[in-house]
Amino acid sequence: MVFDLFPAVLCCLRVDNLISSSWTVVFTPLWILDVIYYGSLVFLLVFSDGKLYTFCKRLLLLVVQIFIAMKLDGVVDWSLVMVLTPYFTCEVLNLLEVVLGGVLGHQMLVSDSIGASVSQTEGIETERQLLVKAVMRKTGLTLLRIIQALLIGVKVDGSLDGVTWWRVMTPVWLVAAYLFWYPIKKYINSTSANRLLDAVFTAGVIFMLVAPFFLLADRLEGKRLSSFNIVMPWMLLMGASFLFLLCAITLAGAERVIRSGVQPTRRHTQSSPYRHDYVAVDMD
Repeated sequence: MVFDLFPAVLCCLRVDNLISSSWTVVFTPLWILDVIYYGSLVFLLVFSDGKLYTFCKRLLLLVVQIFIAMKLDGVVDWSLVMVLTPYFTCEVLNLLEVVLGGVLGHQMLVSDSIGASVSQTEGIETERQLLVKAVMRKTGLTLLRIIQALLIGVKVDGSLDGVTWWRVMTPVWLVAAYLFWYPIKKYINSTSANRLLDAVFTAGVIFMLVAPFFLLADRLEGKRLSSFNIVMPWMLLMGASFLFLLCAITLAGAERVIRSGVQPTRRHTQSSPYRHDYVAVDMD
């Protein structure tokens, strides 16, 4: 978890011109994570039942990372939209999977409803509605990601000079609004006594996740702001998660020691030769 912070820290140092290394060197922690991740994928592909299609699709994300590093170092003179082409391809494939999976699932539910009883038909109808909602949600989020990446590429390439970054990042604001609706809906539907505290905590976590995007838009509009200030909410959230995990591990270990550790046992009162303050110890 701590190692995940290294790429962000190095990128902030490079953006603020505190280090002069090439972006390929700055991305070294990212390359290490990629070696571990894609090495495990190759292992699954060779020694398990991994799918070649899934591996190739995820490989597109590695290609776009390499293209971005080459673009930042000036090795290639491509437009940002062209650099992001592997990412667009991956997202389009994800979109096709969602749509085709939804269509096939809907056809299966329709075929199951033919000749079914009334109770079974009601259950199938409920599943159909849930399927439609899931497909619409995943389709909408995927389209927003594609549109956002396309808008950023076009803006960086100079085709949207008259449009502010606040308007360019409209898809991000829509996703943020969708995320903030979740704790509100959870508060309305929950019957727990602590539903308000739960909703506030969830909203706080979501705020920490989306706050850097607002700070980033502010900096891109010309405000003098350190890169570390932009990613600080993510660092605080990751640090709090690490401390919470550490406390959970510590408490779990302490509870295990108590359960398996030294415990006193009583002696029978008939054993008079022994001292009355003697305490037997179970060493098992």
